[in-house]
Amino acid sequence: MTLTRLRTALCSPLYLIALITLTTISGCTYVSQGVLVDSDRHAKAAKQDSFGDSAERVVYPEQNWSGADSLWFYNVTQGSNLIPYDIFLHLETADSELLFRSDEHMNRLRYLPQSESFANPDGLPVGWVKDEHQGKEFIGFTCAACHTSQVNYKGVAIRLDGGATLADMEQMLTSLAMALQASLDQPEKFDRLAQNVLKAKYPDQKEAFRAQLATTAQQIANYNQINEPRHGNQTVAYGYGRLDAFGRIYNRVLAHLTPSESNSNPASAPVSYPYLWDTPQHDFVQWNGVGDNELAGPLGRNTGEALGVFAQFDLDKKKHDVGYRSSVAVRNLTRMERHLESLWSPSWEDLANQNVLPPIDRALAEQGEKVFVEYQCHTCHQAIDRTDPNRRIISQFASLQTIGTDPYMAMNALKHSGKMGYFEGERINPLKPEPRFKETDIVLPALSSAVEGVLIEPDHDKWLIRRWADKLYDLVTSISDNPIKKTERHLDFEVVNKNNPATLAAYKARPLNGIWATAPYLHNGSVPSLYELFMPSCSDAEIASGKTCRPNRFTVGTRELDAVNVGVMPRDPAQYPGLFVFDTTLPSNSNKGHEYAAGVTPVFVLDAKGRPVKDAQGKPKMETLKPINHEQRLALVEYLKTL
Repeated sequence: MTLTRLRTALCSPLYLIALITLTTISGCTYVSQGVLVDSDRHAKAAKQDSFGDSAERVVYPEQNWSGADSLWFYNVTQGSNLIPYDIFLHLETADSELLFRSDEHMNRLRYLPQSESFANPDGLPVGWVKDEHQGKEFIGFTCAACHTSQVNYKGVAIRLDGGATLADMEQMLTSLAMALQASLDQPEKFDRLAQNVLKAKYPDQKEAFRAQLATTAQQIANYNQINEPRHGNQTVAYGYGRLDAFGRIYNRVLAHLTPSESNSNPASAPVSYPYLWDTPQHDFVQWNGVGDNELAGPLGRNTGEALGVFAQFDLDKKKHDVGYRSSVAVRNLTRMERHLESLWSPSWEDLANQNVLPPIDRALAEQGEKVFVEYQCHTCHQAIDRTDPNRRIISQFASLQTIGTDPYMAMNALKHSGKMGYFEGERINPLKPEPRFKETDIVLPALSSAVEGVLIEPDHDKWLIRRWADKLYDLVTSISDNPIKKTERHLDFEVVNKNNPATLAAYKARPLNGIWATAPYLHNGSVPSLYELFMPSCSDAEIASGKTCRPNRFTVGTRELDAVNVGVMPRDPAQYPGLFVFDTTLPSNSNKGHEYAAGVTPVFVLDAKGRPVKDAQGKPKMETLKPINHEQRLALVEYLKTL
């Protein structure tokens, strides 16, 4: 996203004020996580759960983070304000007296339980945190809520910093709405909650608390309603490990542009949470690469994410303000991005050496590497040294028509529109008189304007001089510390205009280091294992006839690793009814595309310099490779374990 206003502000010599005053007004860089940090980083292992998973102990692979590094990432706020903290702390689930935040309930939602610690005295799950804004306390999310994962193998829980969470946020928010409403409707529930929150003030403030609870319940119910994942009259649930982040961020912006009227699009294109290792080293980050990572790009990307996960903000600009007031903790967003620079992807070999995972078959992996090169996997998926502090990733994008995977996410992000409300008539680019936002317009540039405005407006909880000094320091630091200074967009093996919205109809190929820990696969999580990724997609009739195909239905929710196929361990939903059944025949769930090794999706014919060879009409030449067999699939999977 283009941060024009931000870059303009930083050209001003005023930023020197921040640099000069830094030594006298800036506080400590990191909040202490306490003197003692357990070797398991206060993680709790569920010995047995309703999904059939079990673990006796927790291990952390070597990812170049200490225990304090991990706990800081888990507990540092970004300004997320979901609901009042005291309500959350004592809220019961809708159908029992079990606390909503209990380990049992959070584990069922697939958030990761933690023990009490210095920085987490209430024992909140990974990524859930108390935030303070304008003198009030809220429960909110850190980056770790969506980007810390766990896989289990034979009784050992492997915690992965920066991994893609298995959590079901859609189910969590639905459960939260039900719990809040039940506490309003059921007198005994209400009394227990009110007494725990109000304590001695219970008799006098009971009715005022009821009004606050009703408002909170309505806000969550409204949020769920406008973000329902609808395709026409059909609702397609996300399930574990997926979220339509773009759709929900867009809807948050639209709702704040027109707070008194309905203004939203169905959040109907869930994708897998991306893993975060190597993120600061990328030129583009999101699945569709909607924003580049150069200069202020990471700050804009992270601010947009914070707006999506319940930061408070107001797009009705106040008199004398330069931007939009919000609860976004900009300094922490910059610190988190820099914190991630040192994070390594997890290594299968490292865990095998600890006797946690089975050893890699090196001879088989060597065969797999040959298949990897023969099928041109290396031309899109860049090989990197995960430990190299100077590593840089140049993303290769594949257009929708060439890769053939589910198009909903890319096209929704590109085409969703809504009423512009407060922005109507305003310049889309503040440095150019035209174009201006129309009454109804595309949401993407509105998100960009909202982010820019939030970034340039200082924190009004601070006294005047400090608020401006801190703001300028934060913005300058975020740019000066960013290792990515310039980017180019590579689409179908050619450099294209990154400012052309049409180039967003594409998906990005990432380096594959740590890929073994990120199932299920494809951007929308529609293929359960690496082995099955190398099969073709088929109809139900073809599968019934015995053809070797990707499965059209599989369960999601278990953490147990299938170490042979490398992916989700299949389980019977009849035996474990809490598991989510992923149906690839539903809208936005397609498992088609990226079928190069199956002999279906053609590959580009490239010259010696890696550029597409073109025919007399200038059209790139394509070729379809023969499908690989069972032995080659096993070899390719074994090779991917080494990355």
